[in-house]
Amino acid sequence: MVKAHSIFNDFASVSRPFRAEAGIEDVEVEGEIPKELDGTFYRVMQDPYYERNYYLNGSKTIPFDGDGSISAFRIKDGKASFQQKYVMTERLVAERKAGRALFGMYSSPFSHHPCVRAVLDNTANTNIIVHAGKLLALCEFGPAYELDPNTLITKGHDAFIGVSATKPFTAHPHVDPKTGDLIGFGYMLDGLESGSISAYIINKDGKATYKRDLEFPSGSMMHDCAVTDNYIIIMRMPFIIDYKDVEKPGNHQWYYDEKSPAWFGVIPRDLSVPVRWFQYKNCLPIHSGASWEEDGKIYFDATVASYNAFHFLPTRHGKKMEASDETVNYVKFCIDPKSDSDVMPDPEVLFDVPCEFPRIDERFLMSKTRYTFLDCFKPENAGSKTKLYQGLNALARLDYQTGEVEYFVPGPQCLVQEPCFSPRHPNAPEGDGFLITMIDNVPLNRNEVIIQDTRDFQSVVARIILPFRLRSAVHGNWVDTERIPETEPAAIQALPDIYPHVPTIKA
Repeated sequence: MVKAHSIFNDFASVSRPFRAEAGIEDVEVEGEIPKELDGTFYRVMQDPYYERNYYLNGSKTIPFDGDGSISAFRIKDGKASFQQKYVMTERLVAERKAGRALFGMYSSPFSHHPCVRAVLDNTANTNIIVHAGKLLALCEFGPAYELDPNTLITKGHDAFIGVSATKPFTAHPHVDPKTGDLIGFGYMLDGLESGSISAYIINKDGKATYKRDLEFPSGSMMHDCAVTDNYIIIMRMPFIIDYKDVEKPGNHQWYYDEKSPAWFGVIPRDLSVPVRWFQYKNCLPIHSGASWEEDGKIYFDATVASYNAFHFLPTRHGKKMEASDETVNYVKFCIDPKSDSDVMPDPEVLFDVPCEFPRIDERFLMSKTRYTFLDCFKPENAGSKTKLYQGLNALARLDYQTGEVEYFVPGPQCLVQEPCFSPRHPNAPEGDGFLITMIDNVPLNRNEVIIQDTRDFQSVVARIILPFRLRSAVHGNWVDTERIPETEPAAIQALPDIYPHVPTIKA
């Protein structure tokens, strides 16, 4: 049985490891699922199959170490089916064969069992997307893993032409809505201390049409990026790598450096234009929202923590900060790529309630959009001692034009995960459609997918109810059926051909 380490609480909140594969062919639904919804809501959990106790009895384990486990809610004609399966990464297969944990700290072979130090160390546990007709599980410490969109069975990790099948690829690529190109990057390509980075543009057929290599003096986390018509902007977090005395209590290979600025790499999509790096004060840029260009300048929104939001990782200089003293705001950055200075001005604060996981109507990415949907703490609890990834108990819709924010609380003691947006129809106005969100119903110890019609943000038109609770997800995405046309409702168990007298009745 997997023990619930308290160290997992930062990302999992109330969720213990789930450690199961499951399926329900016809999930209970309260209300009525809109007929316009025809597709699949995918999500990925960081769910350790085995207790992460190989190295130093698990004392260096962090949430990022959990194995990737994929949920698929297939919705069609007002019904929903459900599947949950692990991504069969090289790493998990090695451990399944051994029947125990074999890996220690992420991307640190010295902490792994000697027999698996050549095995690809990638958990595929951070995002799940579709591109070039492929369902892809992503983690920024390794390449994309491809899954069968119907069965969720793992196919392998050679997803793109012209992108290494063994090197890291970001967990946060973005799609250019004008071309259908996938825009992303990989970092620390030669190990954790490496500053090597590659930016990519991958066309609708899965072939890299753009690759740009660059260097930063040292390695660090670069979780998300922003994209515009002419630029890719990567957000470098102020983390450093230090293996010295890593085995001592309280130490780790990752440290938040309180004296380091946050860096933003501005990578022109025109290979003839040089890359520039811009610095901002010490903070933690996490996820991007809207992004566009205007009057020759780059604008992009992002959630930014004022300090080390990953409380499970130590700080370099030992500075302590109570969670209640940390701010996590949604802001608008501006970069002038032709500026004489490499120092960025302070951003405009758009939303000063602690928040995360911004989502926009992605048909309008690279344009100045009006609406952003976010998870947040409801305002009256903004000063409570709640960590960033715990206690997100409300959804918010920010209206860029008016500055107004509308909140929705799904229920008492319910927590919200990352929302997804689906337009009402392909030509619907921006923000007109449905918000799809997994919630943790803590009192009932179960998970529910709630669907809101954005024309009435305060009502839930349908709830898809699981009879159990899942581990909280990192990211999720809604994928319309036309993007994976072969996807069908989950067949949990094939029907046996042993009763010839049972008729087949078509509706």
